[in-house]
Amino acid sequence: MMLIPIKKISLWGGVLLVAGMLLFTGCTPVKTATQEGGKTESIVVINPETTAAAQKVLKFYQAVNLDMPRSQLESLLGVTGEVQSDGRVAYQDPQSDYGVLIKYGEDDMVFAKQLLFSEKSPELVALNPFLVTDKQAYRMAAGMPFYEVQDVMGSDGIEISLSKPETGTTKQVIGLGWFNSDGSKAIVYLNLPKGEVISSEFLTSES
Repeated sequence: MMLIPIKKISLWGGVLLVAGMLLFTGCTPVKTATQEGGKTESIVVINPETTAAAQKVLKFYQAVNLDMPRSQLESLLGVTGEVQSDGRVAYQDPQSDYGVLIKYGEDDMVFAKQLLFSEKSPELVALNPFLVTDKQAYRMAAGMPFYEVQDVMGSDGIEISLSKPETGTTKQVIGLGWFNSDGSKAIVYLNLPKGEVISSEFLTSES
């Protein structure tokens, strides 16, 4: 089990809509060379089986909402959480290798959530249309808008973390992930209200 810290669109509501469309359609790329003038183009096809598999393994993460009381969360998930050394609590889905890592606020409500996933996460790899590299991940300069992230990465990514704004700021962080079949992954962190890059990283299967 590995623990990890998720064209131009107006405002972040549109970003979430597009990311949600990618997740719930279940996309895999195929190649075609039938364009006029001999142009080769990648197209995306809908795979219902991939969609169903992804929805199943992401159910714990997606069931949790920010500001959800701890008692409600634990009743909903139906499992006992495991307290980590940093105080966060991990909830494991008994039906899969996935789960959700929760940071509670002083009010015992969800302040932040993070996806827990298996080492190679095949269900998430199947949702990622293209191989991603460390060079792509580290092209993300602070302040880069989301539409440029889309252009560099080739797709919208999958939400893997979300937190509330820190006290006294409107900066809310969302993490988007792109997964490869060898267990490596690119993670981009965005300022949710602005939809701009905060930072990025590329993790190998040994990270």
